[in-house]
Amino acid sequence: MSHITQCTKTLCLDEGSEVEKESFFEKKFWYFIIPSLILLGLSITLELLTYSVLLSHVLAIASILLSGYGILKEAIEDILFKRITANILMIVAGIASFFILHGQEGAMAILLYAIAEYLEELTTEKSRNAIKELLELAPDDALLKIEDSYEKVPTETVKIGEIIGIKPGMKAPLDGIIVKGKSYFDESAITGESLPIFKEENDEIFAASINNDSFVDIKVIRESLNTVVAKIAESIKLAQQNKSDSERFIEKFAKYYTPIILISALLVMIIPTVVFSLDFNVWFYRGLILLVVSCPCALTLSTPLANIAALTRLAKEGILVKGNKFIEIAKNIELIAFDKTGTLTEGNLKVFNIISFSNNNQEVIKIAASLEILSEHPIGKAIVYQAKQMQLPLYTVDDSKITKGKGITGIIQGEKYYIGSKNYLEELKFDLPDDIFKETELSGTIPILLGNNKTIMGIITIRDVLRVSAPLLVNGLKKRGFKSVLISGDNQLVCNTIGKCLDIDSYHGELLPNQKLEEIESFKKKFKGVAMVGDGINDAPALALSDLGIAIGASATDLTLETADVVIMSDDLKKIITFFDITKRTNRIIRQNIWTSIIIKVVFAILTVLGFMTLWLAVGIADMGVSLLVLINGMTIFRYKIKFKELSLENLESNAKLILCQICETKNIIPQHHGRDMIEKDGKLICWRKLLNSEDLEPCQEELPLFCPKCNNELYVI
Repeated sequence: MSHITQCTKTLCLDEGSEVEKESFFEKKFWYFIIPSLILLGLSITLELLTYSVLLSHVLAIASILLSGYGILKEAIEDILFKRITANILMIVAGIASFFILHGQEGAMAILLYAIAEYLEELTTEKSRNAIKELLELAPDDALLKIEDSYEKVPTETVKIGEIIGIKPGMKAPLDGIIVKGKSYFDESAITGESLPIFKEENDEIFAASINNDSFVDIKVIRESLNTVVAKIAESIKLAQQNKSDSERFIEKFAKYYTPIILISALLVMIIPTVVFSLDFNVWFYRGLILLVVSCPCALTLSTPLANIAALTRLAKEGILVKGNKFIEIAKNIELIAFDKTGTLTEGNLKVFNIISFSNNNQEVIKIAASLEILSEHPIGKAIVYQAKQMQLPLYTVDDSKITKGKGITGIIQGEKYYIGSKNYLEELKFDLPDDIFKETELSGTIPILLGNNKTIMGIITIRDVLRVSAPLLVNGLKKRGFKSVLISGDNQLVCNTIGKCLDIDSYHGELLPNQKLEEIESFKKKFKGVAMVGDGINDAPALALSDLGIAIGASATDLTLETADVVIMSDDLKKIITFFDITKRTNRIIRQNIWTSIIIKVVFAILTVLGFMTLWLAVGIADMGVSLLVLINGMTIFRYKIKFKELSLENLESNAKLILCQICETKNIIPQHHGRDMIEKDGKLICWRKLLNSEDLEPCQEELPLFCPKCNNELYVI
């Protein structure tokens, strides 16, 4: 049975505590209740037919001893801990009813209270089980690789750097990197992603992921207490202690409310009889009813169960919320600020276009890649990757010199070449006519210039790839009344392109970390609540300063978990909408629960004083009836259905590398539209948004014919 004075105790797993074991009374509940009900029925029948008051009351007392065993046991514990609780109020009301010859009503009240308590326990069991499931996701044993064999060992004994094997159908016991093999993994327990993800060598595997296909070896990167799933479970436990303002207020209110009600009930019993000489039995009975009617259990249950149901429901969707208070804060958010790289985009730079002033695109990318081959910069890697995709052999470079943050120089076949940013080549006194950048300005890309002998040979434009879920996110937020803004350290032209593509309300580029903080400060003065969405590392200061920090990405680093208030464990941006939808529903349910509890309590209290209430009705409706209503209403959060259909990326992810003309052997990159590569379909290139099967986003009708601009022959996508 739950301690009603601490109505939330059965709902949460406090740090260092276990769920209470069932008592004998709880295990054999109906063996107590059914005989109690029979005895009470005999008691009422006996008094009605024979007027044998004494014997009928003896049977009623026997009924109370059976049904009230658990209540009495807890009431004694509450007295020992010096707590005034609903258990005590019920026992007092039940016993006192016999002194005014309302014993059957007192017995009925105790019986109904016991049944309602049991039903409450069954209702809250689902919340407890949901939390326990999170705590027990990862298996206890691992297959540790020792030379050429595998030995089953406890997970907690495996150290970082050791190799463990994962069989098909087996859950990964620890986080690690695949060092041998490849397979599909079901990561739904961690990220909420329902479709299996293909993983190969050097890909990260999370504990609790299910291997769907082939045997793989992984190198452990986190010990059992530090895995992502362990952090999720621990954060859920700690989140319950990070209470919302409304929870703290209600707890404080209930602490003083119960003694006040006890005093009020005594005054109702005494004042009418002493001051106005009214019938003592009548007003004593009304005072007892007032005790039961005014029990604050429903009010104290109104908030925590809904919050815990929301926390566990969100966790099942791969959304980690670090406290109940952040569910409450979500209702105040009006503006959502986004970082660009790694948040709205994949953080995966690729060549967008090649502009050659000598009409030889292949030579431009070939020389550029030869110069960039030793570079560790993401832009250099993107250029080298593109040359490999076009199967271009690279030149040998002599006297290569890298100027960090600017560019590279090197000698190829006796000639000196330069590659770098616009500013770098301007410093080297290259003649840069403004009109050569018009195309890059329109596309919002990063221009990388290649030059020789103070002459520009060509421009390679670089752009990040937009996440498929980004337009769905921004569009969904607009429909829900949120304002959006892009704040990024990237080039302003790039931010303009992304902002326009996604229909974001405003976009600010070329911001240093401290300038991002200034922007957040400015937004907080204009809007009731500001949320910041970032990758959780570079944006840590902005995440911390915002009213609600949301980190995106499955890596879930320590810094992310420490800084962000909400962590989306996958890269699916639609989860942000799921978060706001669930928190909105939760806050609405909490308001319903609070006002329902207050209104019913007040109405029944007035009816009690006016004499229109009985003891068993007070228990059945005004006390435990309302409590059960509050519990069931809170549990409806588990029934929340995702608003978005699962996106299939199979049609949107093209394996094509370039466009080829077999006649003149011209090779070109595949053009982009709406931030991603166009897709070949029915002899033409179409925008990926045309293939996006979503009712929440208008498809794009952009298409390009596959004909070579040089010889007008058919192009092939390879």
